[in-house]
Order: sequence, then structure tokens, then C-alpha cells
Amino acid sequence: MVFAFPTVPRTLNGIMAFLKSETRPESAAPASRLGLADFYLLLLRVVASVPLVYYQVVEQTKLAWAFLWEQKEWPLVAQIGDLGLTQPSILAAVLVSSLLAGAVGVFCGFLTRINAAICLVATAFLFLTGLPFSEWMTSQTYVLFLGLMLVLVISGAGQFSFDGVFAALRRRKKELRRQAAL
Repeated sequence: MVFAFPTVPRTLNGIMAFLKSETRPESAAPASRLGLADFYLLLLRVVASVPLVYYQVVEQTKLAWAFLWEQKEWPLVAQIGDLGLTQPSILAAVLVSSLLAGAVGVFCGFLTRINAAICLVATAFLFLTGLPFSEWMTSQTYVLFLGLMLVLVISGAGQFSFDGVFAALRRRKKELRRQAAL
């Protein structure tokens, strides 16, 4: 029951009663439909992750594999060592593996915000240190990937993703529990 103050118009009382959770009709629950924004988020995930893997990470992954298993030279390790950072081989391996795992997670839509944040931090490190990660990575490319990953950190993956499927399953389970409690 809503207490009506004499100075408050009746329309405001009606709005306040509608906003209370116990008086909200079932149709006012948020809809979990697929929309155009979900398609755009899918497109953004593909545009952000496929070029990152294809143009940047694949080359460094091959060099890392040769460095770890065939004891060949890896220029990224020498460049990180020139910056004066400790353990350049470990830092280079962590950098490449985090970009690879983060980009694959963003592409699949699995833990998208976390994976996009990992890619964001790794790309920001490359951008701020000026390491030549690959011949395709210019400062404009770094800024582009930083912006794309920041949007994915803020917005999430959308419904066309594993995150969207898991969220729908959680909503359905919650709704079934609520109905069983009635």
C-alpha cells in the first residue's frame, strides 16, 4: 500500500506504486530477446579477435614455439631485455599467450569481459613500451585494438555467445525456482 502525501500529486503516487517490486506486473520484467545490438557485438568480437590473432599473434606464437622447444632466437625477448625488464623470456611468453588466449575467448564469447580486459592490458603494454610486436602493429592499430577491447569490456558479448547462453540458462533456472516457490 502506498501512503499518499497531500502535497504529492496522485500521478506520482501511481508511478511510485508501479516501481515497487511487489506491484510490478509480469510484463514489466526485462525481455531477453535477440536484437540488432547482439548481432553488432558478434561482429565486433569477430573484427576484434580474428585480425589480432592472424596478423599479430600467429607470427609471435611460432617464434615462441621455436624459442622454447628448438632454442632459437626470439627477437621479442631481446627487445624486452633492452627495456630493462626482468625475466624477458617469461614476460614475452606470458604476453603472447595472454593475447592468444584472450583473443580466442573474445571470439568465442566465453568470459568475454575478462578476456577483453586481458587483451586490453597486453595491448596497452605493447603500445606504451613501443615494442615492435609485428610489422602490422602500428600506433594506429594499437589504438584501434585498445578501443575495440574497451568496448567489449564495457558492453560484454551479447546474446550470440557462450556468455549469453549461460546468462539465459541462469535466468531460466532463476525463473523456475521462483515459480516453484509460488
